[in-house]
Amino acid sequence: MQSCPWSQKQLRRVGEAIRDGSTPNDGLPTYGEVMLWYNDLAAEVQREIRALDWEPLLQERVPEVTSRPKTIDTLRQKLIRDHDRPMSGVQDIAGVRFEAEMSLDEQDAVVNAIAGRFAHDLDACVRDMRDEPHSGYRAVHIWLRLEGRVEVQVRTHLQGHWANMYESAADLYGRDIRYEWLPDDQEAAQMVTALRELSTLRIAQMERDRNEFELLSLQLEEAGVVVKDQRGHPTPTGARLATLKTRYRSNEARMQKDLQTLSRFFESVRAAGRDD
Repeated sequence: MQSCPWSQKQLRRVGEAIRDGSTPNDGLPTYGEVMLWYNDLAAEVQREIRALDWEPLLQERVPEVTSRPKTIDTLRQKLIRDHDRPMSGVQDIAGVRFEAEMSLDEQDAVVNAIAGRFAHDLDACVRDMRDEPHSGYRAVHIWLRLEGRVEVQVRTHLQGHWANMYESAADLYGRDIRYEWLPDDQEAAQMVTALRELSTLRIAQMERDRNEFELLSLQLEEAGVVVKDQRGHPTPTGARLATLKTRYRSNEARMQKDLQTLSRFFESVRAAGRDD
């Protein structure tokens, strides 16, 4: 990977200029130049992750791997909130997202594979936000320290759809709802609270149920339990498993559709407000 062309001191000064809304002094890189370098770094990590063979783990489910740098407004907000942090110390200036339909155990295996690809120790680089969510946000983050810092967000398809929906809600109710803040308006605050609980209660439980089912299926297979007879017809145990699998997939599809509907609703309300 290409080394960073600027010193820590130069990046600190650029970060201070972004934080304070001033123009970097002569001799310092511009925001655009710095973001271009971070964008290239994120794209390189994205390519490395895409190149891994995911079929043994996810079978026919193809993961979506994307990368992006922070916008200047988002970066400025982060530097203002953490006033003394140097820009080079911001973990997610370069960001990569890995999303797939997968169980919680499969999500753990993906995290393990990515950390291993970059020779990072799991205990040192992983931040698990599934059981301790932030403003309802649930995912597993991998903090890579390469030539620059890169954050890899590993999310199940439901975690990803919820996060996208919540971003739409933040555009309507205020970007600070992503940082535990609640709107002053009681009705808006209740809506934001309900959106968070949708993730931390309903989606979290759905994912736990799916994980338990997948684990049970694996244990039955290892124990030699017959799920199909010699004609290929399901045994009573196999039929029950098939019913449960159909049920959780149907529930997940319904949840995914509901999240997309909520996103469109928030976007339409915000657009209507701009037109007034």
